[in-house]
Amino acid sequence: MVNQGEKAPTFTLHDSDRKPRSLQELLKPKGATLLAFFPGAFTSVCTKEMCKLRDDLAEFNKINAQVVGIAVNDPWTNKAFAEKNSLTFPILSDYNREAVRMYNVFHNDFGNLKGYTAAKRSVFILDQNGVVTYKWVSDDPSKEPNYDELKKASAKTA
Repeated sequence: MVNQGEKAPTFTLHDSDRKPRSLQELLKPKGATLLAFFPGAFTSVCTKEMCKLRDDLAEFNKINAQVVGIAVNDPWTNKAFAEKNSLTFPILSDYNREAVRMYNVFHNDFGNLKGYTAAKRSVFILDQNGVVTYKWVSDDPSKEPNYDELKKASAKTA
């Protein structure tokens, strides 16, 4: 499990344009990077969460913080999801389930589908050096994070 105060595991995942994006390049210099893992594109709670983060982007920008979404969906699905919901922040594809395993934020047999692994809804806020300054993980996929808490934690980090 990745804990607060620890260096976040590094990864390289494809964005919705199938471009490889490394954690190192995503880290905000002199700011905070919010990694939001979510179970699946086009599901109701995930759509609500990503749209709420989209709607709060101006506030995150004011405090020098950025948002990055991560799901196990393929890049094409993530692209359609981002376009349909006007998401302007990166949505990364963890189709090999590498990042969810490194961060230990995954559901096995998700939705009672044997062998299907999805991300747990979780948020990690990283400083410019990739150190975790805030962590929230839910075993309940219907539970959303406290958005005000995310903004406060991002402001403290930035």
